[in-house]
Amino acid sequence: MRFKVAVTRVQVAERWIRAVDEEDAARKVREEFEKPYAYFGHWETKASEIDVIEAEEITVVRSNLLDDSGPMLLSIKDAAEALGIPHRALGVLAAEGDIECTRIGTRKYVSRDAIFAFVQANTRRG
Repeated sequence: MRFKVAVTRVQVAERWIRAVDEEDAARKVREEFEKPYAYFGHWETKASEIDVIEAEEITVVRSNLLDDSGPMLLSIKDAAEALGIPHRALGVLAAEGDIECTRIGTRKYVSRDAIFAFVQANTRRG
């Protein structure tokens, strides 16, 4: 399920401002709020309200990673999922050279062809 919610929160912060009058103090606070990373002090939540506006059923259908339409390289986690084994086990196989992998930066990826070759080479009868 997925829910769309609206959150209303009332927060209060107090701070002393040096100004010549109330209007000047209000102007200075507005200017502070216009800054992208304004700091106005400690905020205290006085009230909050959450309304659920809408709900919808969602179904996540993941494409078969080993189809021709899938990616050429799969992360160790995705390749392990396609093989039906724990990703740490596949990481060990890749580290020991039992399955071919491609290194991009510090991450390892396994091609679809390497997965099929691994299964073929390790399939025995009887």
